[in-house]
Amino acid sequence: MIEELRCYVINLDSSTKRLDEFNTAFNKTDLNIERISAVDGNLIEIKAFSDDNLCKKQMGRGLQPGEVGCYLSHKKAIEQFLSTDAPYAIVFEDDAIPNEGFEKTVTTVIEKFLKHNSSTAAINLGAMDFKYSSKVLTINGKTLRCNHRFPMLATAVLWTRHGAKTFLENALPITMPYDNFLRYLFSGTNTAFSIQPPIIRFSGIESDIAARNENIRRSARNRSKLYFYRKQKRTIRDKISAINGYFKWILKAN
Repeated sequence: MIEELRCYVINLDSSTKRLDEFNTAFNKTDLNIERISAVDGNLIEIKAFSDDNLCKKQMGRGLQPGEVGCYLSHKKAIEQFLSTDAPYAIVFEDDAIPNEGFEKTVTTVIEKFLKHNSSTAAINLGAMDFKYSSKVLTINGKTLRCNHRFPMLATAVLWTRHGAKTFLENALPITMPYDNFLRYLFSGTNTAFSIQPPIIRFSGIESDIAARNENIRRSARNRSKLYFYRKQKRTIRDKISAINGYFKWILKAN
């Protein structure tokens, strides 16, 4: 693996089974992955980091402790990356599993694309949504795509220093879940990319799925009467940003 790359996995101290699954999956690679102790949102005063009123305006509901903890955990990993002099880093969530060709594809993307495109912010390595995206180039039989609308889910994101700094400059206060914020921050900028088909998949450990479902139930109870209106407004905003990005991409290509 390329020496200029740092790798981090976010993991709660209590989630030992999840970490074991992760380590087993990545032992087949040559990656040196540093564990980042995740922030447990149930053990902090989330109001110190978030603005629930702004979240309700954006999302139609309030923030959940797990969402704030997840967001701060990613922020912690990105800060750790920027404390080094490395130009690139991958931040994994601990349910990530590499697909065949993962390591080779990442190395090729860095050598053939990132080193020649300094404006790139991030590459979503586990994206499943390729709507509002444009083909950039073919790498090892896979397609690197510019995502005019940043894909949801952040199981594995390859960051550049430029992208990491952009995130940190805008990170606080927290006004929406982490993946929603990445969509908001990077949609329409043509600086975010993905790989099709994805080179990361999910492990799906049962206990954590149950925890997620509970978080969803709490979220549903916390919805305002304007929830569906807020959701539609947010969706339209992201689509408009994506379409604007697409036309900028076409004009630049011509």
